[in-house]
Amino acid sequence: MPKLIENKEKKFTLFLNKDRCGGCRACIAICPTGILELSDELNYRIAYVPKIKEGKAKYCTGCRRCEYCCPDWCIYVLEEEEIQAERAKT
Repeated sequence: MPKLIENKEKKFTLFLNKDRCGGCRACIAICPTGILELSDELNYRIAYVPKIKEGKAKYCTGCRRCEYCCPDWCIYVLEEEEIQAERAKT
């Protein structure tokens, strides 16, 4: 799964499943730090997917607002413990 942000200090990773994205821009609108923007990359649904603004990744707090508002369930935050638990399963 493509990582948008990996914050080792705060121990979370922001993932984006680009092929699920419908291009609704809800994640961009709801982000309290304003770090997301629309990229010029199209997915197979012919939707432009979000990306992190240049140099703004460090401002992500891992608040999960983007995750909670996404109707396509394509953007989500996993904390380090969750990632390690997933790796242990496989």
